[in-house]
Amino acid sequence: MGAARFVGRVGGLAVALGVGAAMFSGYGVAWADSASTGSSGASSSSDSGGSTAAGTSGSASKRSSTGTAGSARAASATSSAVVSTGGAQTSSRVRSRSHARVAGLRAKPSSSVAGTSTSSADVTGTPASSTAAGGTSQTSATVTETDAVAPSVTKVADNPLANAVHALQAVAPKAPVELPTPAAVSGVLTSVVHGIMDPFAGNNPTVPVDSPLALALVEFTRRESASALATATPAALTSNALVSNNPISINPMLDIVDGIINGTTNAMDSTGTPLTYTLIDGPSAGGKVTFSATGDSNYTLGNFSYLPDKSVLASGDEQFKILVAQNTQFDQFLASIPIVGLFVPQTLVVLHQVPIVNDLLAPIIGYSQVATFDSSSVLPATDPVAYTYKMPSFDGTLISVNWFPATGLGSGDTATTVLDGPGLASAGQTDPYTLYGITGLTPGVQELRANGYNVVTWDPRGEFASGGVLQLDNPFYEGRDVSSIVSWVAGLDNSVLDSAGDPRAGMVGGSYGGGIQLTSAATDPRIDAIVPGISWNSLNNSLYPDKAFKTSYASLLLLSLVLSNARINNQIYLGIATGDLVGWLSQTSQAVLSSSGPTSLLNQLQAPSLLIQGTVDVLFTLQQAIDNAETITANPYDTPVNMIWFCGGHGVCLTNDGTVNPNLDSTFDWLDYYVKQGNTGTLPGLPTFQYTDQKGNWYESDYLPSDPTFYGTPDDAVTDASGGVLAIAPILGGSGPAPQASIPYSLGLASKANNAINVDVPTQTGQYVGAPTLSFNYSGLGTNRYVYAQLVDNDTGLVVGNLVTPVPVTMDGRTHTATINMENLVYTVDDPNTDNLTLQITSSATAYENFTAFGVINISDINLTLPTPATITPQP
Repeated sequence: MGAARFVGRVGGLAVALGVGAAMFSGYGVAWADSASTGSSGASSSSDSGGSTAAGTSGSASKRSSTGTAGSARAASATSSAVVSTGGAQTSSRVRSRSHARVAGLRAKPSSSVAGTSTSSADVTGTPASSTAAGGTSQTSATVTETDAVAPSVTKVADNPLANAVHALQAVAPKAPVELPTPAAVSGVLTSVVHGIMDPFAGNNPTVPVDSPLALALVEFTRRESASALATATPAALTSNALVSNNPISINPMLDIVDGIINGTTNAMDSTGTPLTYTLIDGPSAGGKVTFSATGDSNYTLGNFSYLPDKSVLASGDEQFKILVAQNTQFDQFLASIPIVGLFVPQTLVVLHQVPIVNDLLAPIIGYSQVATFDSSSVLPATDPVAYTYKMPSFDGTLISVNWFPATGLGSGDTATTVLDGPGLASAGQTDPYTLYGITGLTPGVQELRANGYNVVTWDPRGEFASGGVLQLDNPFYEGRDVSSIVSWVAGLDNSVLDSAGDPRAGMVGGSYGGGIQLTSAATDPRIDAIVPGISWNSLNNSLYPDKAFKTSYASLLLLSLVLSNARINNQIYLGIATGDLVGWLSQTSQAVLSSSGPTSLLNQLQAPSLLIQGTVDVLFTLQQAIDNAETITANPYDTPVNMIWFCGGHGVCLTNDGTVNPNLDSTFDWLDYYVKQGNTGTLPGLPTFQYTDQKGNWYESDYLPSDPTFYGTPDDAVTDASGGVLAIAPILGGSGPAPQASIPYSLGLASKANNAINVDVPTQTGQYVGAPTLSFNYSGLGTNRYVYAQLVDNDTGLVVGNLVTPVPVTMDGRTHTATINMENLVYTVDDPNTDNLTLQITSSATAYENFTAFGVINISDINLTLPTPATITPQP
């Protein structure tokens, strides 16, 4: 291979393995006016020209007191993390629905920023303290094209003139220039991972930056500032004389539209300069502010939605502040500087809040105004209003939940409820206008509300505004948290109940938000139906199949948790560390993984389950959904189970993702039948099994792939093929990373290998669905414990499903036979001359990279059997 590709593989792998993560994850101190008492939150930058997704925004105003409706984006005042509602990439084309289904799901979910106080952390990454949403944290965060947390600034408690002189002295010409801090370097790492789906569908925050950059910016403008200071009188410095020509005007307003409090600053700039919006003081009682984003159905730059804390619904007394500032050409120039530009937005937010300095620098960095909002202008309200609440769980741990009323819900009305769980390292959705959860895989709050459901989202235990320690969807912790949420929903006036304490409730969500559905429904029979997307059956089998550790995705898991300041069970850190370094998990680490998720519980699951899994999911493969279905259908409750395989998941769809994706339509069919209508029988009209192939065509079957009836006669495609000698070494010539995807995302994907034994695989017209069976004889010597098998589509050069299978081998010089089921695939053969395969047995794979693996192996007598479906029907 070329030197550039080699460097890319090694460098990218180092990123994914989290090299230096501990050093790079130091925390700066964010700054806000010491007199402020509200928590900070997030802001929205000047319009970048993004298009608005088509959709509906709700009905006419139920109560309108001071302004117009705004749209929103998930930017709660609970964490200084840049997060995303998205995560796993999925196919995003959807079938239209007659009942107000929103089209245009190709738009990518926009990132959102939430602000909170920073806290010290021990060596395990567990913060020593945390600040609840709202409260009295004193930070500021801004949403710009690149986000960073504000640097620390020391204020002098003297008169304003002394303050200004002190600020200028701090950047005297002879002051030494500081090198980039570890936190600054970590910002680069964060920017790589930000916006890319992490292992459990969580994205990562922007790392705090220390103060030297802010001082450097002040030094850049020192001469202009010093000149203005020299000519200004003390009286002028203590007045607003220096900004008397401020071109920004504001008229803050809050308004209730269909149960959602919307807000706008009504900011205008007479010069036409673009404006930025930053939440500098979050809601004082713990509420959450979410700025409008381009993916929202009614996007308007700078507008926002506001979830008041439940405690102020009756009294209506909660305040927050938004900074409106110009985004000048000077600001844009600084933001365009590589690396340095990452920290500019928050540095400017700091300068805009420093008395006198802000006035002096206004002609350069732009003018600003602060808009103050008070919930008393719209609360209390007559009809139900969306709000946030810290709900005590079974052990007293406070879980941050967000409640949204169904569209059109009146004060005496009731509706069924859907619990929408987030991905790992993602906060619960606070955006009432988001169309979907994970890029088209799951419905968003707006879609659920528009279809007549009350919606509950939440921050899982150990993450963001919730307390406790994260245990990875453990039934004794996160599972009981969900049971507590169900009990809380049962006590709400607007909930439909099946009986006292038993609300009519379903669940949706993907990845981490999918795993919690299986765990919760298996332990709490009050949950009426679930739609778990890209979830797992066993974390051991997912992360440690045949005792081969998935280094790439496990490292991304660790990185996302560290950067989101999650409070985690220490054994999770230890397991990933030993897995990355030596490819081994201790019995204790395996026990932790075994206790997380639904593995041993599904024989008790009674909730009808629609399982959605990705054909290119390299973390939670198709086999995880098959195992779930097999266990559920074998339990004594005749639990209805349907399944969908789509081109997506924890991976990249590099082939045609199809003209129709039934995920959303099938999800609402499932929820409407089992939750809204309260039925218990098998859903009529919905195919038992729907799946797509590499050409984007969709098929259906009356049988699940966990049912032997689904399969026909297998194709013995390869029989006793000769092999060869294979040299074993880390990285060189092996499978991955996939060059079609970006690093570090691509490291978990398979690619055609250069150092491999290649075997032609003749194909037959028809279709292959399921797990191929591979066997071969071998003998070898070395330290490696695996070789890796994959099937390459000769027409496209892509590995089918982007999946590589580790094959355990014993390297003792003796002759052995290896037999293994490879990863499940879907592959259609229209013409055997063009649609044909090559079996590769290769030396290494970046998805399972182990730097201690060396050796040589002689492989012979290779056999490969491909599974075929018995009866399938193409979908129109």
